[in-house]
Amino acid sequence: MPEPAAKKFLYWCDQCNVPLIGRTCACKTRVREIPLLQPHDVRPALAADMALIRRLLAEQFGDIPLPHVVLLNKTGGVDRADLVIMHGDRFGWLSFDPIARKFSLDIAPEALPHILQHATRGIIDLEAEPAVSAHKGRIGGKRFPLATAVPDGTVIVSYKNRFGTGVVKDGQVRVKELVSVEPRTRPDPDWDVVIEKNRYHLKNLERNAVRTIKKHMNDRPCVNVSFSGGKDSTAVLHLARKAGVEKAFFIDTGIELPETVAFVESEGVEIVRKGGDFFQAVEKVGPPGKDHRWCCKLLKLHPLKLYLADLGPCVTIQGNRWYESWNRADLDETSQNPANPLQMNVSPIRNWRALEVFLYLWWQEAPMNPLYEKGLERIGCYLCPAVLESEYEGLREMHPELTGRWDEFLVRWGEKTGMPDAYHQWGLWRWRALPPKMREVCRDRGIAVNEDFTLQEAPESRATPVQKSVEVATTKTLETPEPAVPAGNEFTPDEIRKDFPILGDIIYLDNAATSFSPEPVVEALIEFEHRYRANVGRGVHRLTRIASQRYWHAHEKVARFIGGEAGVTVFTKNATESINMVAQGLSWKPGDRVVTTILEHHSNLLPWRALEKQGVALDVIGIDADYSLDLAAIEEALAGGDVRLVAVTHASNVLGIVTPVAEIARLCRKHGALLLVDAAQSLPHMPVNVADLGCDFLCFSGHKLFGPTGTGVLWMREALLEPSVLGGGMVTSVTAEGYVPADGYQRYEAGTPNVGGGIALGVAVDYLSAIGMERVRRHEERLTARLIEGLSRVDGVTVYAARTPEARIGVVSFTIDGVHPQEAAQMLDEEADILVRSGHHCCQPLMEHLDLQNGTVRASIAAYTTEQEIDLLVAAVGEISRGR
Repeated sequence: MPEPAAKKFLYWCDQCNVPLIGRTCACKTRVREIPLLQPHDVRPALAADMALIRRLLAEQFGDIPLPHVVLLNKTGGVDRADLVIMHGDRFGWLSFDPIARKFSLDIAPEALPHILQHATRGIIDLEAEPAVSAHKGRIGGKRFPLATAVPDGTVIVSYKNRFGTGVVKDGQVRVKELVSVEPRTRPDPDWDVVIEKNRYHLKNLERNAVRTIKKHMNDRPCVNVSFSGGKDSTAVLHLARKAGVEKAFFIDTGIELPETVAFVESEGVEIVRKGGDFFQAVEKVGPPGKDHRWCCKLLKLHPLKLYLADLGPCVTIQGNRWYESWNRADLDETSQNPANPLQMNVSPIRNWRALEVFLYLWWQEAPMNPLYEKGLERIGCYLCPAVLESEYEGLREMHPELTGRWDEFLVRWGEKTGMPDAYHQWGLWRWRALPPKMREVCRDRGIAVNEDFTLQEAPESRATPVQKSVEVATTKTLETPEPAVPAGNEFTPDEIRKDFPILGDIIYLDNAATSFSPEPVVEALIEFEHRYRANVGRGVHRLTRIASQRYWHAHEKVARFIGGEAGVTVFTKNATESINMVAQGLSWKPGDRVVTTILEHHSNLLPWRALEKQGVALDVIGIDADYSLDLAAIEEALAGGDVRLVAVTHASNVLGIVTPVAEIARLCRKHGALLLVDAAQSLPHMPVNVADLGCDFLCFSGHKLFGPTGTGVLWMREALLEPSVLGGGMVTSVTAEGYVPADGYQRYEAGTPNVGGGIALGVAVDYLSAIGMERVRRHEERLTARLIEGLSRVDGVTVYAARTPEARIGVVSFTIDGVHPQEAAQMLDEEADILVRSGHHCCQPLMEHLDLQNGTVRASIAAYTTEQEIDLLVAAVGEISRGR
């Protein structure tokens, strides 16, 4: 990569003893150049820096006075590494050892004229050392054993009226070089003097930056400042306001330091509080790294997308600089934000160093984030992987309540993934693949690294852990995890999202296909497998008694959830199996008719089509222009006679339309027909009571209801069906001539059932009951209205949904002109982390009726869906539509 067009020198006026940001000093004296180390960024040493340097010098050499003006030139290293510049000379190197967890200051020979006269310790007289006196020739660059014990570290060495520096380690001193030293005294100006001497250059910097802002501020309909709370964005905010830009925003990631948030508020900047939940996401995907910063997309880019979606196309003034990183080394004056096409970024201080930024803010007497004076060089998320270990060590003292939570997680994640202790102790979590400098550190200290530069598991982690045996005596020793508890009349997803760790870094809007299971449901499955796995109804030992009791109790819970205690509640593997059991379990005769609708999922259509082989006719009822069922057509079909069964969905999995089941039930009773309701889509989203519906059969799936996959329910008002599967468990007795079927649900559950899944399904309905289905319904009504309204405002988008809230659930289909639904769904996933469904949704007859040959994109909501996620979907669809 070519080197950036950076300033590689610092100018210094020896007469005034001040650093300069230009080639001239206000005193008109000739200045000199001081070469800087890459990345050529230099900044003032602030209060905490000065205190640290003063302490390290005192520990080594005694009370050494420091000038007011000290500079730090950031350099490369394992962690913090700064070249310290005083009086225009290289004074030494300040560094932090992340393994030893301590700072060190190695002075340079150029520092000796300024400290030698003040040093009271840390001086070794080499003439008194036998090994040196016996040595012939040059001693610079040589290593000598010491006769007396001297602590490890940098020392001053003297030899025949010459002085130099040396490093003591393990009882030996390595002498760097020896020179003649004359004590030197120079003026000691403060930073006000530095500002005054640089006033001309600062005015030029300001003038050029303001000119840049004014040049581009009208390139888009509106203009704003991206404010982070750091020094660079503070300078840009000040400059932008001088140019006439008033609007500024700050994205609160949720893991900002409180001092930063308070500073942002004091500056009157709008705070965008729409970030995701970092700690929920990190439990799923693990710590972010410098080479894997997934958190920025979740916590910054997503909220920015929402903010810009409301704002529209804009020019955003930002504080990015060349010297911050190689990625920004070729930053242009303007750039299009690749993650947000609505935003054009302007970088008016891209060629400023940190020194210019601080001098400018001090010159303008602008307020500054107090964290800089406390020792932080970089302001941002307190656990960002880009933070140095040295800074994080300081944060441990400043905010133990914040760092403690992160430290606990790192230890736990390291143990979970088999990482060595160095993973969290040395900060190695900050990289997914270790860079060369950290690989060298690991090699030197015996930490194994894989060929792809990731850390190897610690040897002890490869052993399979021994499972502790758990004695199970009675059912009282096993308590089902407590479900969520209602927090008030209005439900918010924050009450439960912590129970769904899978949501951490994705926006999941495919709940009509399957929902996620909360932790209590998952724990119930694990508890069954770990503590009382056994078959049900086939034994007397303690485990089978516990399993049988819990499995039976789960049936009771589900029956109570739907108000169906008086009927028969059968566990199946899904709604599809439940519907097929009805189709196969009723006795059919030629001439019988089944009435269904065009809204149906294939699962509530194909089983009835299959009956045509037995002479059973099928009538498919259509829908009106508003997608509502044609009730007159249903009544007409019933009046035609011979209708044995009406099979209808409670809510469409494509349009979200809620069908008037109670009215259809009234018609069925009038004409003597049975009614089957497919409640797979309605039950997770609204209160359902079979008595109110008036149905004879209710079918639904557990996996859409926060329950496990492979679980479903068939509820019957009466046990009218013949069992479609025969075998063990569904009989009370068997003889050579025949058998006696069992009563209740057992008659329909032949063989070994999904015991753990059934028990966990009971926990799932408990969980939803604790939230309150009325609260869930109101929450989803609000989100659905927000989604439909938002999508309807996007040019080129057609929405397929019922018009009134009471006539729909949170299932919304839409199309984007010129974009295939599958392509749109893929773009939402890859570019916005939004997971939706695309295609025909197992409803091809409905799609043909709507003339949607390619199907639709479908977004479906659950109780854990948030307003932010809805807004992000709308914003992302808008981007796709604009780019079509």
